[in-house]
Amino acid sequence: GGDYYDFFPLDRERLAMVVADVSGKGVQGAMVMAQTRTVMRMLAPEAGSASETLMRTNYLIAREIKRGMFVTAMFSILNVKTRELVTCSAGHNPMVVFRERTGQCELVNPNGIALGFDKGPVFDRTLQEVVTQLETGDRAVMYTDGVVEAMSERHEEYGDDRFYKFVQEHSRMRSKDFVYALVRDLDEHKGRAEQHDDITISTFRVV
Repeated sequence: GGDYYDFFPLDRERLAMVVADVSGKGVQGAMVMAQTRTVMRMLAPEAGSASETLMRTNYLIAREIKRGMFVTAMFSILNVKTRELVTCSAGHNPMVVFRERTGQCELVNPNGIALGFDKGPVFDRTLQEVVTQLETGDRAVMYTDGVVEAMSERHEEYGDDRFYKFVQEHSRMRSKDFVYALVRDLDEHKGRAEQHDDITISTFRVV
């Protein structure tokens, strides 16, 4: 498939997390995503920051990717000691952060364009880092558009609002159970309709 999710340590305190989606499907899309994964894992420890990782990744991917193809990505670095989350987006769906203190969801949606559109200047200039201070009980959810665009038999999308409401109402579950419950809800919405896109969900909760 063309979706990618990953967790890998940068050092003793920082954990890199990424969710990405490639345009196009089939073998070609899978090969592009495999290349993106390899480049990100190679560059992230040396780059040191979320923005620098995406800029260096784009520099290489944009020179290799077939014209018309691109990769959207949400790349975050979590300091597990301070609970500071630094996030960059290459044109990807926003991260949803449920706040235990307020009981509300916040969207982390930094500026940025997809990997592969531009070989450097525009991509670098557009990219933005957002710092989120997490607290006990907060949950972060990263996902691909296959979640919110899941289509029912009546050609109705699952939608952003229903997704945000699900996160709000189920945030206190264990992460494994949260993912299973969301997949069940997507299946119920879809009914007998065919799944038209890959679905990827990546989440964690501060305890």
